[in-house]
Amino acid sequence: MMKKLAVTLRIGMSVLAAGSAYADTAAPTGPTLDQLLSASGITEQGYIEAAYTHYDLSNPSTLNYFDNNPNTFSLKQAALQLSKLPAEGVGGLVNITTGSDADYIKSYPYATGSASNSFDLTQGFLQYAHGIYSVMAGKFVTLAGAETINSTTNYNVSHSIAFLNAIPFTHTGVRMTVAPSSTFSVILGEDNGWDQQQAKVKAKTTELGFAFNPTTLVSWTGASYWGQNLPTAPLGTVMPSKAINAGPGLLDLVDSVITVKPTTALSLVLNADDATQKHAFADGSDASWSAIDFYANYVFTPIWQGTVRLESFDDKNGYKLGYGVGNTRSATLTVGYSVTPALLVRAEAREDKAPMAAFNKGSSLTDTEQYYALDALYKF
Repeated sequence: MMKKLAVTLRIGMSVLAAGSAYADTAAPTGPTLDQLLSASGITEQGYIEAAYTHYDLSNPSTLNYFDNNPNTFSLKQAALQLSKLPAEGVGGLVNITTGSDADYIKSYPYATGSASNSFDLTQGFLQYAHGIYSVMAGKFVTLAGAETINSTTNYNVSHSIAFLNAIPFTHTGVRMTVAPSSTFSVILGEDNGWDQQQAKVKAKTTELGFAFNPTTLVSWTGASYWGQNLPTAPLGTVMPSKAINAGPGLLDLVDSVITVKPTTALSLVLNADDATQKHAFADGSDASWSAIDFYANYVFTPIWQGTVRLESFDDKNGYKLGYGVGNTRSATLTVGYSVTPALLVRAEAREDKAPMAAFNKGSSLTDTEQYYALDALYKF
């Protein structure tokens, strides 16, 4: 029996060796897809994000509505971006996102429920660049906020309350950037409004942004948006004491992000937002909200990192969130492990606390909820 096994192993190894030699000689010598794209001046970026998320409540809040299922596995995002953006001349970018997050990223007109297909053309624009000027036309991501739709740029698995509720995701319009130096740029644009691929109102929204990066130690970005917008009811369970206005009013937002890197391992980020919706209520009164987010990310080793995010969202009129008037606070701890340079695994724990007992907990209400997540993010 042992002799037959030895003969079988020798034959098998011989076949594998012969196959390997043949594969080496028969392997195609043509260019790879990456080489073809690079030769054409096209840059490719993509990622896949899958997660398991869990809440301590069977009916969690909408504060983190990208992940508001109490106990589920999900493909959060699978995204692909192709771009050709030369320093001089005409170029363009296309960014496609699919997965459960795509249903919430979508611009108006939205497709929800059974009509939703978990697919979003997140960005698609033409660009012309000449000297210190560049102009883009189409659909592009917002200038506001420390976090972005792109999961690979965020420290945490979940998005902040401010990202999901205080600022827009994308705009459709025209944007011009003037960069008189490598450390300073000014951005000016005219858009359909907040998250509107098709305009809801005739008047346009103006955007103004600044970016200043004097050193590797500190950088600052600022953005302001103002334009007519239709007031909307909050996502939460507590409606304002006054009826929402049916007509448009001026919506303005000021956003600021300061990033400080005292060492190569430590990054500190402070993001502040302040916004007002004019004539938000039927009696003609305004609504306003503001948010402060602080992030501290530390890279312990090339494969281990940790992030703390602390947030306070002041819903001054109970208009924006729907969980009472006052400050909703959130604390998040995220630990990341780089299995390979392309694969990051993250574990997260988060607690949200509303200004009143507004979260459903079975037959009662509570002002606090806990969220947990295990996330895998692969970049290619």
